[in-house]
Amino acid sequence: MGLNDSWNRLSSWHGTNCCQWSGIACHNTTGAVLAVDLPNSSGRQPLGGEIRPSLAKLKSLKHLDLSGNNFTGKIPHFLSSLENLQYLNLSYAGFSGAIPPNLGNLSSLQFLDVSYWGLTVDNLEWVSGLLSLKYLAMNSVHLSKLGGEWIEPLNKLPLLSELHLEYCGLSGFSYSLPSLNFTSLKVLNLQGSLFKAKLPTWLANISSLVSVDIGNSWLTGRIPLGFGELPNLQSLKLNYNLKLSASCFQLFARSWKKIQILDLSINGFMRLTTLTLASNKLNGTLPASIGLLSELSSLDVSLNKLTGVISEAHFRRLGKLEKIDLSENSFILNVSSNWVPPFQVIFLQMGSCHLGPPSLLGLDLKNSLEGHIPNPFNVTSYANVDLSSNQFKGPIPLPNVFLLDLSNNQFSGSIPENIGQVMSMLSFLSLSGNELTGAIPVSIGEISLDVLDLSKNNLAGSIPSSIGNCSSLTVLDLQKNNLSGGIPNSIDGGGKADQADNGNGFIDKWFYMSIGVGFAAGLLLPYLVFAMKRSWGGVYFAFVDGTAYRLSSEKMKAATRRRNRGAR
Repeated sequence: MGLNDSWNRLSSWHGTNCCQWSGIACHNTTGAVLAVDLPNSSGRQPLGGEIRPSLAKLKSLKHLDLSGNNFTGKIPHFLSSLENLQYLNLSYAGFSGAIPPNLGNLSSLQFLDVSYWGLTVDNLEWVSGLLSLKYLAMNSVHLSKLGGEWIEPLNKLPLLSELHLEYCGLSGFSYSLPSLNFTSLKVLNLQGSLFKAKLPTWLANISSLVSVDIGNSWLTGRIPLGFGELPNLQSLKLNYNLKLSASCFQLFARSWKKIQILDLSINGFMRLTTLTLASNKLNGTLPASIGLLSELSSLDVSLNKLTGVISEAHFRRLGKLEKIDLSENSFILNVSSNWVPPFQVIFLQMGSCHLGPPSLLGLDLKNSLEGHIPNPFNVTSYANVDLSSNQFKGPIPLPNVFLLDLSNNQFSGSIPENIGQVMSMLSFLSLSGNELTGAIPVSIGEISLDVLDLSKNNLAGSIPSSIGNCSSLTVLDLQKNNLSGGIPNSIDGGGKADQADNGNGFIDKWFYMSIGVGFAAGLLLPYLVFAMKRSWGGVYFAFVDGTAYRLSSEKMKAATRRRNRGAR
């Protein structure tokens, strides 16, 4: 073959039995050469020299791979005589000049890769002869002279499954095709083109598509809504097209049945204020470029299957962000402990996330986060903060917010004595399901709480009588602690509780106490929860099943009531 082999890769090429040579495969019976497999892997010196016409004598050859080497001259014309060839890989092999059109005679060819920046094509019509072709790659080949006429020859290949034309200088589309024959096309990669044009609607009608990448291609106009209805589409990348835009409401209202990767970053969405992708089946990672949406005020990607790291870059320019909901995903939050967010959130949900190094979090995060929460939070005083159902440890942070739910974590230590002074805005507090010890602080009675849930900890001592000052309290849950003593008796007024069904099919005996309207508490025994309701000018008590007891509705009510009181 006239090869230069400075690393002796072909040291076995001696003797008359070529079937024993390295890189050669033969038919077991006839001995005919079926494959010449000489790709250059990284770290080895490439083969050089020239490919001699004697190669054309291998009439049974089905597989030829010379990729990654350093040959000279043009792609040999005689390769077109290898009529049984099914696999031809000449990518980055050093060839230059025009790709010979007579390669179109290889009607049995199923795989063709001629990617290399030294190659050119002035007319692609010869490709239409490759009727068996399933895979075509011409990455970096100069196709700029084709204009929008590159698509018609490819549309004649009924079996084509993958098309890779990255960074080829493509500069246009055909907007009308007599018929759409891409019935097998699954992968389309045109990134790095120079289209300076809008996407044709027919592209979003290829129902077989699984992956589309036309990023960094100077696209303009609107994203065809048909992409959202493609039944097999899993990945769509249209990033880095600064003049590409879309109606996000219309775009995300589509079904997106199998989508896993949707990258629209660095497009014409710089004025986007609300991005909601909640309750889908999205997976993959959240692009860091989302942090460039400087007008964004609300971000909701909850209830998906997203993974990966959320870093400071994701919030880089989000100075107007007020609502963040990353909950019910599997994110890993990784920001430095001294990071100061550019925003102040009102609503933060991150349930079920994972926390890397100590981080600042002000969201609803049911994600499996772990680590320590910095104190103080950088959240506004009227925010809702839900970090429930994670694996946070350390002391309880005290942000002065409306709603704070830190339930079902691993917080330890005592509830700070000054909680009443530093959390004066609080309406809803749930610290249930942690590892808290010590006594309930007296100052907790200085907060106008609607809901207080300290259940399932290791709190000890008596119930402070100051809780009676919480005149708005509607729910108090102190079950499963080590509390002792009796019900505080320091509240004015009185009320007589009647008998009522406890929801388990039998009647509980009610207590009679001197107690103010709107407040209820009782002797705390293991597995006992008191439900407080206003009735007949008084309050009654009920045993309720702790496993069925839910605070979610009260959480929303408490936040609403607190906001309304603050507005008056």
